[in-house]
Amino acid sequence: MVLAAFVLWQRFNKGEPLLPLALFRDRNFSLANIGITTVGFTVTAFSLPLIFYYQVVRGLTPTQSALMMVPMALISGGLAPVVGKLVDRVNPKYITATGLVLMAVALLWNSALMQPDTPILMFLLPSAVLGFANAGIWAPLSTTATRNLPPRQAGAGSGVYNTTRQIGAVLGSAAIAVLIQSRLAAELPKGGPGGSAGEGLAMGGSLPGFLHSGFSTAMGQAILLPAGVILVGAAVALFFAKPQPVQNWGAQGQQQGQTSAKVDAGLDSAG
Repeated sequence: MVLAAFVLWQRFNKGEPLLPLALFRDRNFSLANIGITTVGFTVTAFSLPLIFYYQVVRGLTPTQSALMMVPMALISGGLAPVVGKLVDRVNPKYITATGLVLMAVALLWNSALMQPDTPILMFLLPSAVLGFANAGIWAPLSTTATRNLPPRQAGAGSGVYNTTRQIGAVLGSAAIAVLIQSRLAAELPKGGPGGSAGEGLAMGGSLPGFLHSGFSTAMGQAILLPAGVILVGAAVALFFAKPQPVQNWGAQGQQQGQTSAKVDAGLDSAG
């Protein structure tokens, strides 16, 4: 409600608004903001059921659970410079859409593997796929968002872009918490009238073996939500227009340089 009121105020603000709504006339900027919202939602949401599964069902420590993400970090970091060079040569929509689809594939793969007896090292494979996915998402998406904006609006555009990412993260954390609670209530056996064996369970605590199957199923079902949301982002990325050549920045810099040269020449003649 507060956000809607802020946008409405910016619409009628005749001075210098913090949020120039003219930004959204750029097709790529508007679509990129939708895309980063789905990314923020997914990145925040998918880690919760996965980490709960690692710790509660498989008995991993928090440190060991974090180490399961090492392939994602290494591959993403290694490919980031390569993708950064490709962004200016290849239409970013192909790289972005591929990365978003790969993220959905990795999450669906994790969901299928989330059983009590799955070899734990198998989870390193979808973690590696997440590394390829992340490398193809962040740089192309942010570049597409601001590439066509004039220099004077680039700062505002960057601020809006980061705000929509955070909104997606907030929605993702809230939605996945509600879904996890719902799936646990459905998959775990009832502990009594109106209750279930999962009520009051500390996510970092131990879980009796006979509940492992139901808990794993619930976490596997919960991770399907971020997988579905990120596919929406992939569909949005396919509608990106081909970015315009970067000319405004250079033209403005050249104009400023010419103005500065004229000023210097005037000062010299005056001296």
